[in-house]
Formats: sequence, C-alpha cells, structure tokens
Amino acid sequence: MSRAPRQAAPRRRATPPAPTRLDGGPLTAEAASRLERWGLFLVAAIALVLLALALGPHRIGDYFTETDFYGAYAQGARLIQSGRLDASRYGVVGPVYELTLALVGFVVRDLFRAAELISVAAMTLTAWLWFRLLTRLADARLGLAALALLAVNGTFLRYGFSATTDALALAIESAALFVLLTRGGTRGAIAAGVLAALAFLTRYTSGVLLVAGLVAILAGGTPHPSRRRAALAFAGGFAALVGPWLAISLAQGATFASQLHHNIAYDVFARPKGIPWDEYQRTMQSQFHSLGDVIARDPAAVAGRELANVVAHLLLDVRTLLGPITGIAAALGLVFAARDGTLKRLWPVLLAGGLYFLALVPAFHSERYSLAILPAYLTLAAACFASRKLALPAGRVWIKGVLIVLPLAATLLVARTQIARTLDQLPVQVLESARVLRAAARPGDRVIARKPHIAFHGHVEAVPFPFVSDLPALASYARERHARWLFFSWPELELRPGFGYLLDTSLAVPGLIVRSATAGRPAVLYEIGPAFGTLSPALSDPLQLLYHRAIGELLVDSTNIAAWRVRGRVAFQLGRNAEARAAMTKALTGNPNEGEDWLVYGEACLRLEDPVAAAQAFDRAETLMPGNVSARLGRGWSRLLMRQPQAAAELWRPVIGVTKDSATLQRMIAVYESLGDAQSAAQARAALAAAGATR
Repeated sequence: MSRAPRQAAPRRRATPPAPTRLDGGPLTAEAASRLERWGLFLVAAIALVLLALALGPHRIGDYFTETDFYGAYAQGARLIQSGRLDASRYGVVGPVYELTLALVGFVVRDLFRAAELISVAAMTLTAWLWFRLLTRLADARLGLAALALLAVNGTFLRYGFSATTDALALAIESAALFVLLTRGGTRGAIAAGVLAALAFLTRYTSGVLLVAGLVAILAGGTPHPSRRRAALAFAGGFAALVGPWLAISLAQGATFASQLHHNIAYDVFARPKGIPWDEYQRTMQSQFHSLGDVIARDPAAVAGRELANVVAHLLLDVRTLLGPITGIAAALGLVFAARDGTLKRLWPVLLAGGLYFLALVPAFHSERYSLAILPAYLTLAAACFASRKLALPAGRVWIKGVLIVLPLAATLLVARTQIARTLDQLPVQVLESARVLRAAARPGDRVIARKPHIAFHGHVEAVPFPFVSDLPALASYARERHARWLFFSWPELELRPGFGYLLDTSLAVPGLIVRSATAGRPAVLYEIGPAFGTLSPALSDPLQLLYHRAIGELLVDSTNIAAWRVRGRVAFQLGRNAEARAAMTKALTGNPNEGEDWLVYGEACLRLEDPVAAAQAFDRAETLMPGNVSARLGRGWSRLLMRQPQAAAELWRPVIGVTKDSATLQRMIAVYESLGDAQSAAQARAALAAAGATR
C-alpha cells in the first residue's frame, strides 16, 4: 500500500512592521479620573492666587475700569440696601451686579472688599464650569488643557480680583451655557433661560445668549429630546426675569434702553481724533440719543468703522488677549476639532463665542470686553493639543500635548508683567489722603475730585471736578456744591492742566490749606477755606503760574521734556540760573536738537561763570541755527570770559551791525580798542548810538 505524498508545509510570510501611529488612543477611565483630579487642583490654585491678590496688593481700585465701582456700583448697592431700586440707573449694565454687591455687603461691610470677593468667587466658578463643560462635551484632556490656558491668562486673572462686573457676568454666562448643554428636559431649559436672563441683566451684551441658546436647541446641539418644547422653555425662563424687570422700569418712568450706542459714537467720531472719553461726554454725548442718531450722523463712517473693526478686533484679541502662540494654536485647534469630530460636540460653545465677538464689534476694542469670548478662544487652542489627530504618542505621553508648555509659559510671562503693571498703577496715594480725610471729615462733607476713589475711602460725598478754567470759577463751584475739600492728582491734571500748579505745594493759594501731600505719586488734599478764590500776586502773574504748573507736571511725569523746557526758561527769566541750567539739562537730554534750549542753557552757564560749558552750548546752538545772532554773541562772550579776546573779536565782527544789546556793544568797543582794531570799534560805536537812538 503506497503512502500518500507528504505535502510541504506552507511557508510563513513575514509580518510587515506595524505602521507608526500618529493618533493617540482613547482616554481610559483611570486616566480620565486622574486628569479630573488635576483639574480640581488647578481650580483650587486659581482661587488661592486670586484671593491672595485681592486681600494683598489690591488695596484700592484702579483709575480706569474700577472707577465705575466707586462712581456707580457702590452707590447703587447702598441704595438697594436701604430698600431703593432705581431702574433709571441701569442704562449700560443691568441691576444684577449691584443686587449681588448689596447682598454680599450685608455680610462684608466694606463694599470694595465685597466686590473683590465676588470677583474671586465668580472667576473660580467660571474656571470650574468650563472645565466640567468641556470634559462632558469632549474629554478631560480638552477640559484640563483649556483650564490650564485659562489659569495663566493675564486678563482672566486681572478681572478675577477687580471690583468690576466682568467676573460675575462671565460666571453667569458660563453657568447658562453649562446648564443648557449638559442638562436635558424642560426644567433644564428653563434654568438655562433664567441664567441667560441673569447674565443679560448683569451686562446687556449677554443678550446674545438668548440667540445662541435658541439656535443650539433648535439645531439639535443640546441634550433636549423635544426641541420645540425646550426652545419655548428656554425663552420662557429668559422672559420670566426680563419681563418683570421691564415692567418695573416702565413703572418707575424709565425706559428699557441701553446707552451702549455711546460706545459706538465714541469709537467712530471721537477716538480716531484722539478725543478722550471725558471730553466726548462733555462736548459730544448730548448729540446722540440712540443708535439711529449715531448712524444718521455719517452712515458711511459708521459702516466703514464696523467693517474695519471685524478684522482689527480679531487681530487685537490675538495680540493682547491671547498672545501670538495661543492665537496660532486656536487656529490649528479649529482644524483639528473639525477633523476629529470634536467640533460637532462643541459648536454651540463656538457659536456663543462668535455671537459675542460680533456684538462687541461696534464698540472700541478692549481685552476687558473680549473676556466673554476668552473661554471659546481657549477651547480651540486646547483642541490643538488635546486632539488625538497627530498626537504623536510616545508611551503614555503625547508629544503634541507636551507642546502646550509653549503657550502656557509665554502667556504666564505676559500675565506676570500685566498683573505687576496693574498693581503698580493702583492709586495707592489716595489711601494716604483718605486716612487724613476720614479723620477730619464731618457729616455731610464733600470732596471735589475727578475720580470718586478719595470720597469712597474717605467716607464723604464725591463732587465731580468741574469744567472751569480759573481759580475764582473753581471756588464759586465749590461754594455752590458746599464742598469742603479739594483733591488734586494726575487725573485732575489730565482733565484740567491749567490747574497743574495745585500739585506744587510751594505755591501758597489763599483759602486752600494743605492737609495731605503725598510724595512719589503726587496727590494733594486741600481743605477749602473762606478765602478760596482770592488771587494773590503770584496767582495773578502768568509767568509764576506757568512755572509752578511745570513743576506740578514734572511731579507726575519726570520725563516730560516740554515741562522741563518751560521750567528752565521761566526760571532763567526769574533769575534762578542754577535751576534754569539743571532744568535745561533735562530738556536737552531728551531732545538735544532744540537750538533755543541750547541758547538758554548757554546764557545760564554764562551767569554761573562757567564759560567752557557756555561755549559748548552756544557752538551747538549756532550749528543747529546757522546765522543766529544770539548764538554768535554768546560764543563771543564765552571766549572773552575764557580770556580769548582775539577769538571773541573774530566771532563778534560779523554781527556788530545787527547787535542791539548796549552792554555787549560797549564790551565790543573795549575789545576792539585793546586789539587796535579802530574800524570795528567805530562800527560798534555807531551801532551803540543807533541802539540808543532807537530807544
């Protein structure tokens, strides 16, 4: 029996090497839990940092964004605490911030401290909400990356301890989006609508949430099974708060109209011309009663400005709000999010951010205004590093994810500088004057100041600094307003530079008693007496006022070249030669090409018997002003005092016939006679006779 032939064993094919994976794997439950713990730790760190800044160096609000707290919000909160809610106060922002401030103020009696704590709590809540929202919609990688970028952003940190409406508004906006995008059912939609209304009644620009929410619901971007019912519930929740507020406003005779059209008018018609906000309010604001008035003034200018603002605001957001590296990451993140499907889950967030951006286009750009868009920007930037696309995994680490340290480091450095600059600019000198004011103030006292900070911290009533041009008018205004105090610092100098001499306490002003004068950052607190408005001889002398005004300007800005020039020239006219020389040295250091300044400096040096320095000054003056007679005469005088009569004679000879100064002509005659130059001496005598005849 023959055997069947043996079949050869099949040859094994070599297994080709696995292709290199560029995408990272899915996030495990253990890894997600670990990242969420890191997120909570980072939120706690944000809270501690903000609290340390609020309770530490931030002792007073700045003269910019926080002025509204001193001038409006604190007063509104006190009115609410006394049981009065005046709807006419809320033409730019809604009542929610002042209501919150009033409630917190019952516990924290110092309203400024209460405002700081509101901001700290609100920004901490914002950070937690966005971390949770992005973790729910995408994964913990995206949530943690966005949270980290938020934690180092200078604008986010700055308004996390400032006494402004921004932090509270952002927290309520974030809460509205969180509830809308994570809570299903009718109750969730109603709650989201109520939160959107609260955001709107905090800052009216938050009205875009109503539009964004309805679009997201109707387009299926929210977890609501019945879109129509959810949309009605969301709109109903919004109307449930806004409707009663509108009724209260109408009942009190107010109209539910925003005054934000003034931002547009200022941006179009004033800001491009360099007109400051105060001047716009005084001279232009009354011309615009509505958005229609703004457009009617110049429709082409308004349209052109708004179109330009779209591009300009986006570029400014990248430069000042995000930083270039984070801005590039956001652009790349949009691509990654579109490719890996994240965009399908996040589009309602980006829709809200886009609508906020468009709502802010009509106003002048500010990082503060763009704060509402910041989470959306950072969501895109985080997607660049958290996306599985091109993750380049190396074990458990994504190489692309590690690159987030670049924008984090760059943003942190900028934030450190930004916060330090913010704290450095705080008007801490007000606190010193306020202590004096509190100790001496009587019930009903009022203080005139451009900024209301001194009144708040001094526990008196604020009276705005008037648009007047002379001391008697200011005194009359003080009597009309029953003001006992006058505060003058750099904002007052900026508004009314003609009163700059009030910063120089060496000038005695009748009726003004210096009670506090701070050094370094100059500010003077005056007590107003009966003689205020009386003009002393010094106050009646324009030259003296010019001199003391220059000193006041230099106390504020020691690099002010124009003020050094004025001080030097006036000091020279007043015979204060050493002071004139020192002041002109400062002026010439900043601008060495001003020939007239070299002349004054040279003359001061001559009077101080420093002919060498005078010679150098007059030489430089004639180089800058060829043919200038004063420069040539000064050159001659300096050589004569340096015992160089021959050189003086040579320099003077071309200008003998045009010289009018008798003392110089007499000295010319003596020099030329001593040198045996009879012709030049005779010419000098003739010029002297002509000068005498002219007189």
